Amino acid sequence: MDRETTERFDDVTRRFDVVDQRFGGVDRRFDGVDQRFDAMDQRFDRMDLRFDRMDQRFDAMDLRFDAMDQRFDAMDQRFGAMDQRFGAVERQFGTMELRFDATDRKIDEKFEESKRYFGVLVERLESMVGLIAEGHRSLEGQLHEFRAWTETAVGQLDQRVMRLESRRRGGSRR
Repeated sequence: MDRETTERFDDVTRRFDVVDQRFGGVDRRFDGVDQRFDAMDQRFDRMDLRFDRMDQRFDAMDLRFDAMDQRFDAMDQRFGAMDQRFGAVERQFGTMELRFDATDRKIDEKFEESKRYFGVLVERLESMVGLIAEGHRSLEGQLHEFRAWTETAVGQLDQRVMRLESRRRGGSRR
């Protein structure tokens, strides 16, 4: 082999090495993608399990709702019977309403009579309160006069005591 061929083979070999390196990078990338797909598969498996559990829960809820529907049907029947009984009661209330109207009229009459009576009582109370207020004002005036007199008397006594004490300090002692 001549030199040129050898150089070409060497060049081709270097290029293959570069291609191998690049394929190695591509292989690493594919490995990363495979790992990601594996992780996603695991996540999907977990989600499938969760959905299965949710389906079971929904099935249980459906059973409970069916039982509730049956109970509601029974309640509807009971309400129908109650409606009939309430109809009978409403008819009885019609007659009772007439009696209550008569009673209301009597109560209104008694209320007016009581209102007049309490009006008279209030007037008497107002006059009594007026007398009490007048007595209070009179006592207040008397108390004011008593306080003024007491203050004057105490002041005079205080002056006398001070005079006596000053004499005693300055004068003879007994």
